[in-house]
Amino acid sequence: MTDQNLRMARVTQPYLFQNHFILTDLPVKDLAVLQEQVIPEAKKRGEVLFRQGGYPKGAFWLISGKAKIFQETSDGQRQTHYIYSNGDLIAYRQLIAEEVHPVSATLLEDSTVGFISAEVFRGLLNNSPFFARNILTALAREFTVWMNRMTVFTQFSVRNRIILALLILHEQYRLSGSPSGVVTMTRSELAEYVGASLETVVRGLNHLKGQDLVRIHGRRIVLPNLTGLLEILHLEEN
Repeated sequence: MTDQNLRMARVTQPYLFQNHFILTDLPVKDLAVLQEQVIPEAKKRGEVLFRQGGYPKGAFWLISGKAKIFQETSDGQRQTHYIYSNGDLIAYRQLIAEEVHPVSATLLEDSTVGFISAEVFRGLLNNSPFFARNILTALAREFTVWMNRMTVFTQFSVRNRIILALLILHEQYRLSGSPSGVVTMTRSELAEYVGASLETVVRGLNHLKGQDLVRIHGRRIVLPNLTGLLEILHLEEN
């Protein structure tokens, strides 16, 4: 692993809980249950997987693609809490807890999604110690990420939250097969993820563009100098 990759991992890993291992690190018989019961379905960007306040009927396996989970206030403001990518399992915690969805989930790009019914999910949870172990591991990791997101992330200045968000998203996109240095997301979607107004995020991006740290082509945000972005965060930390 290169020095840049090591630095990138140190910066971004506290905010990533990729949980694809839940459904892939399983014995053959458990995988067979998923293959028999879960039918992959092609879905379009913008489609809703579930809505805040609804009761879960199952979990969603994001076989390929990207999805965001967000909360919406009574006045229509949105805060994106996390973005899932290839292989991740979504909405399993509220299914286990038998709670309503605290967030909504929509697709950020054309994706392939498998719906795991509550019956199939609970059957695996009750009958497969491997699946149960994976769920416990994922829940523990998820808790740590949420704590980092709510504490460390919010302590950065808006400019540095923008930079950190871009680096986190870069890693998620890269690890799911996207070209290095490219994040596909609208500026409004990025603002919801950063937790700042669209105008503030646009100003921040324009400042980074002036330093040739960011280039924008429609929904494509290109990061030509990852080292430069990492250096800004390093200088602020010190």
